[in-house]
Amino acid sequence: MLVLVMVKGGTSEPWVRWTFVIGGVLWLGMTLIKGMMCKPGPKLQGPLRAAYPWMHRGMYAVLAVTVALNAAALLGWMPHDTGWVALLVLLGAGALHGLFHFWRHNVLFDGALRVMTPRFMHKIL
Repeated sequence: MLVLVMVKGGTSEPWVRWTFVIGGVLWLGMTLIKGMMCKPGPKLQGPLRAAYPWMHRGMYAVLAVTVALNAAALLGWMPHDTGWVALLVLLGAGALHGLFHFWRHNVLFDGALRVMTPRFMHKIL
């Protein structure tokens, strides 16, 4: 949601961008400490299974670059409008990533969306 707020505004309030940067740093830090908390599932086979961990690494790389660019802009190391293109790339990559997991859930029936959503939502999935 923070990405959408920042993209919609074009130039967002600094507190929104700082919230995004802090949240991104926490997320990336958890990944560095715990490793990637994802698995391809038994029904995902072939080239998609081999590409699965690399897709997630790519998502983390896009997130890291976007966080770094926004932090640099907020600290005054780069122009204020730095990071907006990276936010759009992150939004697009996140949408494709979500569609992939939606496909997994509905075509492979491997419960991919159940892994990502809270338990109270499992009835509607």
